[in-house]
Amino acid sequence: MKTFATICAVILLMAQVAFAATIERNATVAVTDLGVHSGTSDPDVNLLNAEAASSEYVIARLVATNNFTVKERSLVYDTLKNLNMLGLIDPDGAKKIGDVLNVRYLIYGNVTDVSIGVEKALVNVTTVKAHIVLRIMDVDTGKILTAARGEGTSASSLVGDENFFYIGTVKVTQTAVHNALQKAAFQAVDILNERLFKR
Repeated sequence: MKTFATICAVILLMAQVAFAATIERNATVAVTDLGVHSGTSDPDVNLLNAEAASSEYVIARLVATNNFTVKERSLVYDTLKNLNMLGLIDPDGAKKIGDVLNVRYLIYGNVTDVSIGVEKALVNVTTVKAHIVLRIMDVDTGKILTAARGEGTSASSLVGDENFFYIGTVKVTQTAVHNALQKAAFQAVDILNERLFKR
């Protein structure tokens, strides 16, 4: 009898978790510019506008899923700026943002790592790996519904590419950094989408 009660309790808990991690399709969401953690990478990476670019990649992928209605990024940025809420957002701040933008959900996160590698066997080839973590918050409750970590890798040759910079002693192209960020953002959105709309 105890085993049956335990199994029922586990099933009930799993059902509650599954229910809590879903939202209605075409829900209106706002995406903030992603942060870049201090120490994520060399400061030069920030010069590439990683925060705004990563947010654009997240928005593009969210729209492509056809599961969300996404507020325009510039409107979200201007609203946050006017509310003096650029940067970290607490649940009270999220509620205020939700009220002003008329959204129920806020998607935010960080570029948590950008690392550079050099292919020893190949001359002038760099590999960039990026990680992005996204969270979706219900602004009415302040509860994080789910989070996801995406990883993206991009390798590129420096031959003929004038658009590079140095991280330490390694040449890195802007294209390689942004390709890695885009892949990480897409993967993180795909994971969020799967968790929120699983059947």
